[in-house]
Amino acid sequence: MSRRPLFLLMLALASACGACVVWVAAFHVAGLRALDAGAMQAFTGVAVPPLAPSIRGVAVLADPTWFLGGCALLTVVAALRRRWLMAAVVPAILLSANVTTQLLKPALADPRALELRGVQMIYHGSWPSGHSTASMSLALCFVLVVGPRLRPLAAVIGAGYAIAVGYALVALGYHLPSDVFGGYLVAATFTLVGAAVLATLEERAPARAVRERVAPAISAPALAAVLALLLACGASAAVLGAPGMTLSALQHPTAVAAGVAIAALGLALTTGLAVALRR
Repeated sequence: MSRRPLFLLMLALASACGACVVWVAAFHVAGLRALDAGAMQAFTGVAVPPLAPSIRGVAVLADPTWFLGGCALLTVVAALRRRWLMAAVVPAILLSANVTTQLLKPALADPRALELRGVQMIYHGSWPSGHSTASMSLALCFVLVVGPRLRPLAAVIGAGYAIAVGYALVALGYHLPSDVFGGYLVAATFTLVGAAVLATLEERAPARAVRERVAPAISAPALAAVLALLLACGASAAVLGAPGMTLSALQHPTAVAAGVAIAALGLALTTGLAVALRR
């Protein structure tokens, strides 16, 4: 096995270990479990009229219909690039990641109770988040299927999409932050394994054109700055739409920390894959 597949498999192992750490922290460390619940309680203060319909509109972007459409589109892109092996591997990545999440939910189900807007809520079988897995797996496969020149841009667009879905899920009270982290990491694990398999298969396939090593059209730091600006604009819109509730949420350090962590993990996974594919 050459260096690239081995490196990708090592990253996949690290991602899987990260998912295990998140699960242990969320379910078996009392202090972190309380922080997880507190962050979501603060986040849900944002999902009030007039913002609630818009937030729900973001969350549904990872519904099955959108997911299947994204899967088909990514497969077509790979086929148009004449990357036939990639066109076969991408659906396998998306299917395996999301089926695994649906199997993990009941297997790791452990009721978590918390009070949300005066109502006692029981979260049973919510880890990892299916919508977070769907959005991040689409984002990572987007990075995988585009050419090297477009990967930095794809990484930022994909991260923005997955982060927005993650925020919406927590703000609506559908999932705790740890559920989002788990979904992201499950998606990353399977994408990295799929990328390693693809690299191995393409090395054994008939010779293709020399691997492209084109400088990105736009630098990754510049694109990260654009994403930060877009997130800032989104935060500003939230403050203007529901100033009292939004500012109240921002006054909770745990909510701010959870929001930063979701954004950081989302961007790290997409940009990390883009960098790993250049090795």
